[in-house]
Amino acid sequence: MRIVIIADSVDLQNAGIHVYTRSMIEALQTYTSHEIICIRQGKRQDIHFENDVTVKPALWLLEKDPLRVFWSMPRAIKKLKPDCVIEPAHFGPFNLPPHIKRVTIIHDLTPLAFPQWHHTFSSTLQKWFLPFILKKASMVVPNSKNTLNDLHQYFPQIRSKSEWVYPGINPYYRIPEDGLLVEKQPYFLSVGTIEPRKNLVCLLKAYALFRKNSQHNHRLILVGPKGWKSDKFYQQLEEHPYRNDIEIKGYVSQNELRDLYGKASAFIYPSFYEGFGFPVAEAMACGAPCIVSSSSSLPEVGGDAVLYFNPESPDELSQKMQQLVNDKTLCKTLIEKGYRQAQKFSWTEFASSFDTKVLQNIKKDK
Repeated sequence: MRIVIIADSVDLQNAGIHVYTRSMIEALQTYTSHEIICIRQGKRQDIHFENDVTVKPALWLLEKDPLRVFWSMPRAIKKLKPDCVIEPAHFGPFNLPPHIKRVTIIHDLTPLAFPQWHHTFSSTLQKWFLPFILKKASMVVPNSKNTLNDLHQYFPQIRSKSEWVYPGINPYYRIPEDGLLVEKQPYFLSVGTIEPRKNLVCLLKAYALFRKNSQHNHRLILVGPKGWKSDKFYQQLEEHPYRNDIEIKGYVSQNELRDLYGKASAFIYPSFYEGFGFPVAEAMACGAPCIVSSSSSLPEVGGDAVLYFNPESPDELSQKMQQLVNDKTLCKTLIEKGYRQAQKFSWTEFASSFDTKVLQNIKKDK
């Protein structure tokens, strides 16, 4: 099959969907026999794929031309004559003839389920366009069983054309098993954009309780960029009684992140809602014992290899932090279980499942 992947997120983003799209392209090009062509804006000269096609915005003053997905991109796709088009950011493709099959990836439904966590413009766009996009899609591919269930709750009409496929994790974070023996350092680590959904205010409160009720003086390290609606977090941060022991790192290199994962006394992920949860899988693969919110898809990622807590309860999170740093046997058990659990998420397996569940089904329909 000739497959076009709309890869704007590779050029315009750095976090979740960027990682997913880039890794998906590499996996499908490497582990399947399909011809993969990437439609990009071409802003990032440091990233190249085989069969890149650059379609730049028509309105040069805009970062992202809103007419591009309705006009210049469909024109470019039609010229390529693909069998199907994959949209990893669930916005489009638009204005394509019916014989070109469409695959829409769904990472989560937070703009619909929790619009208060997003800008009004973003959530409104999703509310307007997503029903139309799903109706036109030949296959809809959520990245977890939980996201599949959410989709069926909001859009029951797509049950017959939806299949979940787990993403993989970057093999850079798969350390050798003897790397699990690295000595842990006295800090807690959390990774993710600073935004309301990540529930980092809960983590700040839990950390204050931990320090107040413990003889340990572990630091708290947060990795990730500043996001939207984060004023409450920064206010709580500046008023925190242990502010001098909290470090906000922003973006870090892969090398530094792997090192931070591996040496953390615990990796903590307090998110209210995740479509998948890459940092949890990465942390387990690097040998970090994990304390994870019991919400959404996170139990699928963590399995029986992490400690869970109610994301509404800073007190419960604090207790789990105490439990982990005080119990070396438990810590060792979680590290070993987590390492094995992380092996379930590979881009090789993704490519195989995506080909079988999605692309072969589309091929049968032609």
